[in-house]
Amino acid sequence: MSSRSLFAALALGAGLLASFAASAYPDKPVRVIIPVVAGGSTDQLARVYQMTIERQKGLSQPMAIVNNGAAGGVVGTRMIKDAEADGHTIGAWHMGLLTAPAMGVVDYDHTAYELIAQVGAVSVGLAVKSESAIKTVSDLVAAAKTRPGEVTSAMNIGLLPHFVPLMLGQEAGVRFRFVQAGGGAVRLKSVLGGHTEFSLFSLSEMISFGPSGIRPIVLFDAQRDPRLPDVGTTVEAGYKLTFGERIMFLAPKGTPAARLDVLRKAMRAASEDPEFQAKVREQGVDPVFVPGDELRAQLDRQMVSIKAVADEIKAAMAAEKKPN
Repeated sequence: MSSRSLFAALALGAGLLASFAASAYPDKPVRVIIPVVAGGSTDQLARVYQMTIERQKGLSQPMAIVNNGAAGGVVGTRMIKDAEADGHTIGAWHMGLLTAPAMGVVDYDHTAYELIAQVGAVSVGLAVKSESAIKTVSDLVAAAKTRPGEVTSAMNIGLLPHFVPLMLGQEAGVRFRFVQAGGGAVRLKSVLGGHTEFSLFSLSEMISFGPSGIRPIVLFDAQRDPRLPDVGTTVEAGYKLTFGERIMFLAPKGTPAARLDVLRKAMRAASEDPEFQAKVREQGVDPVFVPGDELRAQLDRQMVSIKAVADEIKAAMAAEKKPN
């Protein structure tokens, strides 16, 4: 056999093996790690994907959701990162991929994973207990000026509930006192229990948690959302700050491209399903689908600006701690 014929045979064999690997995958349930307790927007969206993919028979095996909200999501994100890269363990997470490393909470970012796709976009805002005297973001800032460093916010360290209120305080010239809580469902309990006065929630959490007794006071956006038409925006209130949440599916670094493609195809089909779209919009999520390579480029660009803001915030926090 000539060298050219041998090369062609090897290439054909490799192609057949790759095709077989893709067709045989998954051959057991796909574990989906959600680094928060059940109930938040990331968890809710992942579960709608799970149900839709199963209804569409997009995968040959079921998706099994596993919640682990320990250490503010650090344990769960490490579980995704350190899992065997065979496509049978993936995860769903959000902008904490960028804000946590920027704030120094973890030493890894989005580049430590294979990015399957962004599957949702969500507005975020602040909410208080329904009985609170704070009705608007202007009231909140006024309270923080009257009681500097005393107005309490339930947060998840290094993630958006920490990062975004810090950014607001920076622009408004006020300081809040942050209390570690956890994911959205845990922060809800903190606010309802009177342990903290406000917290950041996603639009979907504001909608689903509203009947429990919280009242949204602002969205970090330029325009009001028709799903919460009575809630004003930061731009309306005179602030420049806007910010949104991305919800993404991730896999361990080194997961075979063919297996990522199987997952991506199933997720894209689910995202285009009219029943799925209606359900997630009802929850306050916009069904945006951005495939892995495109998503990585967007996150690379966004990380630059997030790091710059985080450096300013950390410098200001360090200055406040210095003795006079």
